[in-house]
Amino acid sequence: AAASTSTQPSDENTEAQSESAVWIQVKRKRKVQKARMELPVCAEEQRVMEAVMENNVVIVVGETGSGKTTQIPQFLFEAGYGQRRCQVSQGAGPGQTRHMMIGCTQPRRVAAYSMAKRVAYELNVPFGDVVGYQVRHESNITRRTSIKFMTDGVLLRELEHDLLLPNYSAILLDEAHERTLNTDLLLGLLPRVVKL
Repeated sequence: AAASTSTQPSDENTEAQSESAVWIQVKRKRKVQKARMELPVCAEEQRVMEAVMENNVVIVVGETGSGKTTQIPQFLFEAGYGQRRCQVSQGAGPGQTRHMMIGCTQPRRVAAYSMAKRVAYELNVPFGDVVGYQVRHESNITRRTSIKFMTDGVLLRELEHDLLLPNYSAILLDEAHERTLNTDLLLGLLPRVVKL
């Protein structure tokens, strides 16, 4: 099912607003769906996604355990963010595109791995297929990956190679309140990336 986004785009997000919204069907287990519906963030899915569609940068604040880390990547996935494609410009023929992912940062390796595993379980997909993770010297990311959990250091290294981050349709910086050096650097750099 597809629906049109706002018909009055602002100057900042004209490109994002001109695209049609997409809905990806997910076949979750019944007990997982029931548990999700008890999370406070699920009651706010529409507000979160409207904010994402209307703004280039969104800050979500919620209590610990409200489901922000596991559910917001799933909201974006179901809205088609992990299925988007961008035009490849360097060394490619005309009309070639690249698959774009939803990037989710975590300050610690264990959190990146465990959150990726949890989200794969909730989406009812094999771990390392649609949902994967990357930490220093370890990764299970494939060409099919739509949601990538990683440490903030991994994203910083990717920024060193390409400031535009062409592999991502959305970036989620989790645990930003912990104020690690890497997260602070990302908070400073990513708004500039958005403008570019």
